[in-house]
Amino acid sequence: MKKCTECNHNRATRGEFCESCFNETKICRRCQQKKSIFEFEKNQKSIRGKVSRRGECRDCRSWKKPMSTKDRQTFEKISPPPLIGKPFTCPICTRTIIRQFKNDVVLDHLHNTGKIRGWICRMCNNGMGMMEDDTKTLERAINWINGTLK
Repeated sequence: MKKCTECNHNRATRGEFCESCFNETKICRRCQQKKSIFEFEKNQKSIRGKVSRRGECRDCRSWKKPMSTKDRQTFEKISPPPLIGKPFTCPICTRTIIRQFKNDVVLDHLHNTGKIRGWICRMCNNGMGMMEDDTKTLERAINWINGTLK
C-alpha cells in the first residue's frame, strides 16, 4: 500500500495523495481566499510525517525573496549556526536556550531583498514574521503591551 505523501497516513488513491488530502482546502491569511492546499507551498513535516503548508498562498508570497544559497553559505562560514546541545542567546529577546532542534535557531533575512540579518530564536522569527516585519505594526504591538495604543 502506497501512503499519501501529504499526510503519510492514508492510502494514496489520487496519484500520490489520498482522497482527503487531494480535496483539502485552506484559507490564505493574507488574501482570505479559500484555495486548494496545493496553492500553498510546503513548509516542513511534522514528527508524524504530515506535511505542513505555509499560511499564505503562492500568489500572496510571490513578493518575498529568499536568501540566496551562496549568501547563506558565505554567512555560515563567518558566523556558523549554534550547535545542537549548546546554549544560544537570542539578540532580540535575550533569552538563552539550549538548542535542541535544527529549527530552534534560524537564520533571519529581509523578505523583500533576501539580505541576511543573522541568527535569532524561532520564537522571535515567528513573531516578526507574523507581523510581516512591519515596523508600524510592531510599534502598535509595543503600544498595546504598554497600554498606550490610541
